[in-house]
Amino acid sequence: MSELNESTPPATRGTASSSDGVASNHVAVVKGNNNSPNIFIRFIRAVFGYRKTSLTLFVILTIAFTILLSYIDNNLDLTVSLPTDRLEVDILDSSWLDLQNIAKHEHTYGSHANDRVHDYLQTRIRDIIKEKSYIEYENDLNGDNKILFKSASGEQTTISYYESNNLLVRINGTDKNLPALLLSAHYDSVPSSFGVTDDGMGIASLLGVLSYFSDKSTQRPKRTVIFNFNNDEEFGLYGATAFLSHPWFEQIKYFLNLEGTGAGGKAILFRGTDFGIVKYFKNVRYPYATSIFQEGFNNHLIHSETDYKIYKEMGGLRGLDLAFYKPRDIYHTASDSIKNNNIKSLWHMLSNSIDFSKFVAGQVIDLDNESADESEKSSQDFASYASFLNYFFSVPVSTLIVVNTSLLVLVPLISLALLLIIFKYKKTWQVTTVNVLKFPLAAIASGVVMNLLVSDGFQKLNQYLPTTYPLLLVYTSVAILLLLFYVFLNGINLLFRSQKVLNHDEKLIVIIEISLFYWIALVYISRSLSYNRIGNDHTGEFPITILFIVQSVAAFLGLLGWSFTTPQTTDEEASQPLLEGNQESYGTEDPDDLTPQSSLLGDEDGFKGLVKYLGYDWSLQFLIIVPLTSLIVYNSGWLVLDGVNKSIQESLAAENLIYKIIQLFAFFWVLPYLPFVFKLNRIIVWGLTLFAASGVVLISFLEPFNIANPLKLRFIQKVDLTQSEQDSIVQVFGREGIFYDILADIPSVKESKVSVACENIVDGNQVCSYKSTLQPEIIPGAKDFRDYLQIEIVEDSSSRLPYGLLYGEIIIKAPENRMCNLQFDKKASHSGRDKFKDSPAKTVIVFADEPKNVSSVAHNTRMLPEGFSRDEDGNYLFKDVAGIDNLYLNKLDWKKNFRIGIQWLPNIIDSPDDEINKLGISIECFWADMTPVDGGKESSSAIPAYRELLHYSPNYVSWANRDRGLFSVSTHVQV
Repeated sequence: MSELNESTPPATRGTASSSDGVASNHVAVVKGNNNSPNIFIRFIRAVFGYRKTSLTLFVILTIAFTILLSYIDNNLDLTVSLPTDRLEVDILDSSWLDLQNIAKHEHTYGSHANDRVHDYLQTRIRDIIKEKSYIEYENDLNGDNKILFKSASGEQTTISYYESNNLLVRINGTDKNLPALLLSAHYDSVPSSFGVTDDGMGIASLLGVLSYFSDKSTQRPKRTVIFNFNNDEEFGLYGATAFLSHPWFEQIKYFLNLEGTGAGGKAILFRGTDFGIVKYFKNVRYPYATSIFQEGFNNHLIHSETDYKIYKEMGGLRGLDLAFYKPRDIYHTASDSIKNNNIKSLWHMLSNSIDFSKFVAGQVIDLDNESADESEKSSQDFASYASFLNYFFSVPVSTLIVVNTSLLVLVPLISLALLLIIFKYKKTWQVTTVNVLKFPLAAIASGVVMNLLVSDGFQKLNQYLPTTYPLLLVYTSVAILLLLFYVFLNGINLLFRSQKVLNHDEKLIVIIEISLFYWIALVYISRSLSYNRIGNDHTGEFPITILFIVQSVAAFLGLLGWSFTTPQTTDEEASQPLLEGNQESYGTEDPDDLTPQSSLLGDEDGFKGLVKYLGYDWSLQFLIIVPLTSLIVYNSGWLVLDGVNKSIQESLAAENLIYKIIQLFAFFWVLPYLPFVFKLNRIIVWGLTLFAASGVVLISFLEPFNIANPLKLRFIQKVDLTQSEQDSIVQVFGREGIFYDILADIPSVKESKVSVACENIVDGNQVCSYKSTLQPEIIPGAKDFRDYLQIEIVEDSSSRLPYGLLYGEIIIKAPENRMCNLQFDKKASHSGRDKFKDSPAKTVIVFADEPKNVSSVAHNTRMLPEGFSRDEDGNYLFKDVAGIDNLYLNKLDWKKNFRIGIQWLPNIIDSPDDEINKLGISIECFWADMTPVDGGKESSSAIPAYRELLHYSPNYVSWANRDRGLFSVSTHVQV
């Protein structure tokens, strides 16, 4: 639509356009000297009048406000203060020293450094609790806590044997009738990491909380508090699982688990079992939380787990998961070290742990008195929650459903009533098909173009850029989306300008249509919440309720205005193109830019009339919708993207998900601005164009990885003893097509002139391998790789008839080793069919240190019940008639051999006679020590091939382990 020209009568020039405000309103102009408004009135007009300059100011301030507040909320230094209380200062200092000592070396379960961390913690615990008669310490090294348990993964059934060396502390409360609170963290790291945030800070925080409760100035808690400093979380959540078998576990009802699924920043509450326990997180001084992450974990979008899973699903406890969540590209790498973290991060986790445990342990809470039925009902009630600027908000899903249902009914009823008044009685608002359809059509067209641009443009142009510059992609997408909507909406106006009508208020139409979009989304969310469950969780979507409320309130104000207005016949501009014409007024220099308008409720002169009736419903609508919606969307989108953007290095599926998140982030952030896009200033339009063009250029040329945001690769060195040439092969795993040149440039590769062979594997990943001349030096005096792994077949099936269960027994000799995996063969027969619909292995036996009556154990298990059992000689047995695919072994004694018995069914179909009885077993044992076992210098390396990659890789590369160790030796036997 064209701008008004100079011949436009003063009564109409500069009037708030009918497309974007209540165009039919009239207000009396306040008279001053010479019948002109005073300076204050002119200022109010200039700022709040619905004009391009005013809207531009509002938009710029809102975007700045959004980004600034989100930055403050998520910034550790701006929202967390170090302690000033003398006790807390001392506790933090000692906890930081503990962390420095814990993270001195890589200390995975399969390393000798793990034992040193265990011993250090034992010394510290005993020192902290000395002379406290009501505090007990127990060490699982007494040998009583060994477990054999089943864990199913997809179609695979795995049985795990584990020997625990958890360190346990119990502070006995004054009220023995109250259920206990568990505080838990794990002290092992992965082989490639110093484990500062995963989970050294959790362990240091436990020591800090223990120090707090042990201090003479602290009152003894009413509730018993139990600490589990557990081991071997990283490769099976073993320490937490073992604790379920400990007698102290029976006392516990609540838990707080401290973890690290990233490395640094603030510790976030990202999971809670139910609202009943989540609500108490409001009592911590620096709450930082979002149930968006809870939804991601519960729906398995994040491919890692914590001990929370064990305590909730296997233990039936109620509690919280508090963890560091970013950045993922240095998570599980050598960069998870002291130098990349700071004491304030530790204090954030430690202070919240002290506050939560002090509150829950210090009094009776409502959950203590629940009946069994009430407890069961409450446990089913998921919680939606969030924090902002250290304010914590939570709501049970049941309440959220009631609120949503009420809104879904009341908002349409009120809106329909007002529309009935407007169209049937007032007949002041003219709505055409074009005005109704143009926003949905523009949204569809813009969405299609944006999807093509991001998925077929940005993603192919610079595939891995989100790992370093996720917000650049978001900002560029937002600028392009705004321009697309601007072009489509105003283009439609130009095409159908001949059908222009008076009083059509395009702004309000868009507000109502966006409100309808949120209404549909709220219907879906509310229905999903009614059936909320793990795997289909929607607790992170509660912000849609708030967005729907603000959008509906703005729509209600607009409809209310039209229901009180009177008809007019002045032909005012509806929705002029933003770049057309030159009659736009700026500032307060045009005293006549506002025409007399009618109020929402009647006519009134003077200053009161100006303030009350200036027809500035647009500013109310803008202030109601845009700042809050923009902040919620931006902060939520930033949290999600900041939590998952690094996982683009994990799989193609994760990559596609991240680009979808970028598109959704941009779309929802743009959405609140769209009702006002008609009135954007030409300066902001040209600014958006320049920003979008600059963004595309940067996206095209920026490097996706740098020192702060490295490329993450995974390492393992393997030897297969079944091969004629027993070479050690280095395997490196990562995303396809991005790291071959790095390996080809490694000195030992170039000097030995070996080739690097790469193979694409599942989901956009790649493994590159090369024969390494740098051999491990883990076992002192080892002459060749057979010294690392020897299998002695104690008993096989060769002399048995193929009827009933067969039995075999092996001894695994792997010096200086704690971890071995067994996989029982399940391969295609000669006819091409599977030999078994389930695994042939039905029973596994892990013999005690000095087995007795071996033959009776081996041959008298027919009446053994399914599941785990232990015989009178201390042997561990697990029977599963459906079949066992894998057996994972974990032991504490470095010198002890594994002695394993297996029972299986013969294969009498499609097998050669000499193979009917045989069971094939693949055995792989892992080593993870970074320094030689014989106590060599710390500068020497037990796995030089790994150290070489650390030393010679570009500075934008970080290294993590691929499996339970950094070096493995495997073989295959038949029994």
